[in-house]
Amino acid sequence: MHPAFGPESSRLKVTAVIVLYRMNAAESPAFQSVLAAREEIGSARGDVGVVLWDNSPAPDAAPNLPEGVYYFADESNSGLATAYNRALAWAEEQGSAWLLTLDQDTAVPRDFWVKMAAAARESSRYAGVGAIVPQIAAGGRQLSPNHFQFGVIPRWYRPGFVGVPGEPVFAFNSGAMLSTAALKQVGGYDPRFWLDNSDAMIFSKLQEHGKRVYVAGDIQVEHEFSMKDMQRRMSPERYRNALLAETAFWDLRMNRGAGWERTLRLALRLVKQWWRKDSAELRRITVQALVRRLFTSRQKRIAEWMLSTDKFAANEQTKRAPNSELKVSACMAAYNGGAFVEPQLRSILAQLGPADEVVIVDDRSTDDTLARIAQIGDPRIRLFKHERNAGVVATFEDALRLASGDILFLSDDDDVWAPTKVRRFLDAFENRQDVGIVQSRVRMMDESDRPMPDSRINRHGRFSHGFWRNLLTNHYQGSAMALRASLLGRVVPFPARKSFLHDAWIGTRNDLLGGNFVFIDEDLLFYRRHGNNASHAKSRLQMVRTRIELILAHLGYSFRSLPMPSRPLLGKQPER
Repeated sequence: MHPAFGPESSRLKVTAVIVLYRMNAAESPAFQSVLAAREEIGSARGDVGVVLWDNSPAPDAAPNLPEGVYYFADESNSGLATAYNRALAWAEEQGSAWLLTLDQDTAVPRDFWVKMAAAARESSRYAGVGAIVPQIAAGGRQLSPNHFQFGVIPRWYRPGFVGVPGEPVFAFNSGAMLSTAALKQVGGYDPRFWLDNSDAMIFSKLQEHGKRVYVAGDIQVEHEFSMKDMQRRMSPERYRNALLAETAFWDLRMNRGAGWERTLRLALRLVKQWWRKDSAELRRITVQALVRRLFTSRQKRIAEWMLSTDKFAANEQTKRAPNSELKVSACMAAYNGGAFVEPQLRSILAQLGPADEVVIVDDRSTDDTLARIAQIGDPRIRLFKHERNAGVVATFEDALRLASGDILFLSDDDDVWAPTKVRRFLDAFENRQDVGIVQSRVRMMDESDRPMPDSRINRHGRFSHGFWRNLLTNHYQGSAMALRASLLGRVVPFPARKSFLHDAWIGTRNDLLGGNFVFIDEDLLFYRRHGNNASHAKSRLQMVRTRIELILAHLGYSFRSLPMPSRPLLGKQPER
């Protein structure tokens, strides 16, 4: 089954967290509407738990709460990031597949959970959906979600839009339902963005890890946005923090064009404040922020931000359980590999820990591949099936997006891993935190597991790292490669219907981005040669065409603005 649902039914398993501040639960529109929506869906179709996190200086001593509602008080008011991270830990303990975040004054419609459950079912047809978001509006104006045209200009989706956009999506915290597995993979909410722009940062981290966002435009939620009514709803201290956080996020995560757009927007806001006759204090804060953006270097602004938020990062770090183990995801594209998939899986599983996983996407096999995988019966195997044959490149992309690990190994369905492969790769990643890709030497063998003479691929002294070297002769071998999950968002989506494969794209993309690479000069993969291999020798003309296509794909990727919407390839409820 898709992890969004329980093993025996399609019940939505979700924990909703509502952060209170100077408001009792009984007064919160969010809390009351969530309870009403919970009654509407019923326990047969939904398992909805509620966490109330009270940041008030004088929290409610003994709130009278219904079943399934849990109350936590934080008189220190450590912000949204802490509340969401604690709620995430609670949701994992309760077995929730989703965490929904809500502001205390956002009321959801009565059919909210019913429609969210339907969105979760539909989103399971897309690989790697990390969040489902409704459309948020105020006074008829769309506020969330949005994307950035050319990475610079904010654009909002038309009312009623439903689907998975191809471009990176940003959304408000309030009303967003996020996958607990995806949140854990990206490290949770950033404690430095403890209050403002925590939503922008978490969606940026999801994008960084190749996760998609499902826009549920059939769910419309009204929301009061404090920035639209600063004079009444925002104190000078809060406004100052909001501007600092906004500048920090744009400096850390957005391009320079977006930074100048934000500077222009700030100047226009100052003009509006003068025209509206907002308080002198608010105008003074805007002037200070504008001067800082114009006359302080980006590096200095980031350094000042990091220094000012060290206390939040330190507080959050002390509360987290120490865990230095990197989670491994072996990502396999399977197609008619029944003859060899079982020994391959056993060679992988023998090296994995209990928290690791093998993500298999079957591309409509017509042999006994699925039956042989099922015979192994290992709970660490997560099996998904395409509704139609999509090809090896799209299948690998789906497997990578579906992974929840820190290190993503690419795996064919017909090779054999050396017994020390995982450990040697993890050592390389742990010793070099700046490394994005690790690859080993490869030894070829035949269908009977016999080594082929003079069959080493990428022998010492022959491997070349660098875009132009690999453009001439590709040395990247996908089945011998692993990458950090945080690199994935910079290489997906893979170009479709090209003559080059995913390994050449991942490797050369990392080269162009200035990423670091480690080559292990050991035979850690036994690559099986047989009649059904996906890769075959090319003529010189085909090689020239492939290199031209690769260059054009990189150029198109660099200047893309509005990619095509993602298309669903998975069945609605893939088996686990």
